[in-house]
Amino acid sequence: MSILIALAALAMIGFGLPTGVLSVAWPSMSETFGVAVTSLGTVVAAYTVGYTISSFSSGWILRAASLGAFLTFSAALSGLGYVSFAFVPNWWWLLVVSAAAGAGHGYLDTGVNLYAATQLSARATNWIHAFFGLGSLGGSSMMTGILLVGLGWEWGYAVVATPFIVLVFGFVATRLRWHNGDVDTADDVVAAGTFETLRVLGVWMGIAAFVLHTALEVAAGVWSFTLLTEARGLSVGSAGIWVTAYFGGLVAGRIALGTFADRLSLSALFRLAGVLSLLGTLLFWQFAVVELSFVGLVLLGFGLGSIFPTLVSATPRYVGRRHTQNSMGIQMGASAIVGGLLPAGVGIIAAAVGLEAVSVSLVVGAAGMLVVLWVFDRFIR
Repeated sequence: MSILIALAALAMIGFGLPTGVLSVAWPSMSETFGVAVTSLGTVVAAYTVGYTISSFSSGWILRAASLGAFLTFSAALSGLGYVSFAFVPNWWWLLVVSAAAGAGHGYLDTGVNLYAATQLSARATNWIHAFFGLGSLGGSSMMTGILLVGLGWEWGYAVVATPFIVLVFGFVATRLRWHNGDVDTADDVVAAGTFETLRVLGVWMGIAAFVLHTALEVAAGVWSFTLLTEARGLSVGSAGIWVTAYFGGLVAGRIALGTFADRLSLSALFRLAGVLSLLGTLLFWQFAVVELSFVGLVLLGFGLGSIFPTLVSATPRYVGRRHTQNSMGIQMGASAIVGGLLPAGVGIIAAAVGLEAVSVSLVVGAAGMLVVLWVFDRFIR
């Protein structure tokens, strides 16, 4: 199982790299393509379309294909998408390859998280997801360095494609060892159909939690650099450090809070993480005390860190084994739709009233997430 865990961790690094790279690269990319910085929301929306289509179709595909083959195809599609970023000739092609990369991510995210939910403990799942934060941290610091030495942003996306190329070979070599989480027919339990799964109330609570968390994490990740440089006057280097620290907070949260995931009740863990996230957004919102604003961004990352992987690990407990495979794809797809479109909506608001709308949106999102997490425990078995 160790090689499978290593590949799952590498996949998480691959998920995180583009987030960190896009956050720092976007002001330069917007100049290259001749669009406003607030057009970042359109790129996120294109990615979301691809991710959503693939996530919602994952359950159906996994009933016909092995998880090993599914993961191999997903990694290949993701790698091809990110290689293409470095060569797109215009704005419209950027949106096309964003959608392709999103589709690859949707499949890969669902497959890896299905494996984690059915085969790994909550602690192991948190630690694997810590590699997402490492990828984001590495992506933002790498892109900051690339821009500071005068290289083009395209170089960053050449690096982003690398882990997906490695994953293709890894998944091919281990394709027969992956388990797709199917219900064991020896237990006389029949896997549920999609529409039956959608009638489970716990599924909808899971969707709400995934959606709000994803929207908050993505919005903070992709908009904080632009807010700090364009509205608050920080240099590229300084803003890059603090955005990198935000992703470092995600890593620290998944390691620190994930360590207690098998000891604390899920209710206590969710509520603690939700309170820390809300406090972080409030500190980041105010800019009277600059140092506290930066601390707030890092605290937000720390609070958010353990929520997503713990939700993944808890999925069989709040939906039941019969619904786990369907629920994973549905939750990933729903989080992509709203979790991706809400940050895109933040861009529309920011274009109308100013970039400080980003910080206000983070506060509102964190408050909503805390409410959902507070009542979530009644659905956990």
